[in-house]
Amino acid sequence: MHPLHLLLYVRAYLKGLLGLYLFYLGGHFLLGFPFPYPRDLLHLALGTLVGFGLGLLYHRIWPLPPKQGLERVVRLFVLLPPAFMLGIGLVVLLQAQVALHFIVPLLAWLTPDHGAQARSTP
Repeated sequence: MHPLHLLLYVRAYLKGLLGLYLFYLGGHFLLGFPFPYPRDLLHLALGTLVGFGLGLLYHRIWPLPPKQGLERVVRLFVLLPPAFMLGIGLVVLLQAQVALHFIVPLLAWLTPDHGAQARSTP
């Protein structure tokens, strides 16, 4: 893997993690949700990492097809059930109070757009 791609992946992971941290912090101040403790932030970081890693692995196995066509929709429906179940497994395993069962599939779905795109064949 090229070092530049690695930096792009790290940057995308950190941007996703920062967005989730801000969402949880904003939920506390704006909507009165419980304050996210360091344990909750660690659970968010772990769930984001698992979802991001799953997206990278899935992208290696089945590269993201072009935006038009039915293959992208089929790929999405094949990806979501295992990612959702992995997120639920993390919630049960960690006894987490965060939405890992939604975060893992979301990041797994968004990750391939941050990496190297599949080249079209001539």
